[in-house]
Amino acid sequence: MNKLVSYFLPKYYQKSLLLKPNLSPALKQYLLKPLVHKKTRIQDIEFLVLDFETTGLNPSKEKIISMGYTVIKDLHLLAASSGHLLINPKQSLTEENVSIHQLTDDDLRQGVGLKYAMEQLFIEMRNRVVIVHFDNIEKRFINCACQKLYQINHLPIMIIDTLKIENIKMMNTQGYVRPGSLRLFSLRERYNLPRYKAHNAMQDAISTAELFLAQVSHMGDSNSIELDDLM
Repeated sequence: MNKLVSYFLPKYYQKSLLLKPNLSPALKQYLLKPLVHKKTRIQDIEFLVLDFETTGLNPSKEKIISMGYTVIKDLHLLAASSGHLLINPKQSLTEENVSIHQLTDDDLRQGVGLKYAMEQLFIEMRNRVVIVHFDNIEKRFINCACQKLYQINHLPIMIIDTLKIENIKMMNTQGYVRPGSLRLFSLRERYNLPRYKAHNAMQDAISTAELFLAQVSHMGDSNSIELDDLM
């Protein structure tokens, strides 16, 4: 029900969330700002490009262990705005986690707590549209964290998914999508972007930002592209 209300009546839903008693100041400030209107031109939008590294894919059982982000403004990547947080999961990593993310238990013991990380995320998301690659990860982990920390099942958030943009494009042009062709590194090769080391949250956020800008540049006149065209 929350999901339906947030979709069809977003302003009402945000006001209803503000009545909850345990909200942090950063979350309150985020909820006080309306979501960016879907008819806004993308060149007039600030974007927060976000990536999580997690211990697994199930947010009810797994943990966020790092968060990386960068900002796009005026359709330009602001590299100096990039940030990276290690997040202490308060549990030991598996050998598979270490081999994939190149992070150890000792590394993550120095990380911040989940609540602090979410507070930083709310600050960065304010007045911005979020961009991710494969929103099933970030969206579900954000909602799970909000449920755990603030008893909010569905956080109002405007998200663009670079994977979905390309999926629609491929279906429209060739009628099918090859297995594996929508992975971030595969799409970067398709757009002749340089290869970066994967599974570092900040680097993946920058990689996603560059992919998004390449996708937009191939769409033609950016002055005519509205947020709704990419969702």
